[in-house]
Amino acid sequence: MMNIAVSPSTQRNGIGAQLLKYVIEIARESGAQRLEVGTGTFGYQLTFYQRQGFRVERIDKDFFLKNYPEPIIENGIQHKDMLRLALELCGDNYYSRKV
Repeated sequence: MMNIAVSPSTQRNGIGAQLLKYVIEIARESGAQRLEVGTGTFGYQLTFYQRQGFRVERIDKDFFLKNYPEPIIENGIQHKDMLRLALELCGDNYYSRKV
């Protein structure tokens, strides 16, 4: 999954969670065994994915520094590293959550 976004004016209404639930169902129905996302090391995006059952797999050091021409600043802090998170869709680690 590359990006999921909701207009700031409509955030915190469950729209993003519903979009993510839809993506998870499509991935599962297509036979995918896991879904991976990348996000910053802090901020609401990280907790959003963790609430949906995603777990940290690894860190891509300096990802945002190397891949974006302009600094990405959130709450006065520059994003530098990307966390890679994964959600297992089958097997013993399968996570199912009603959103």
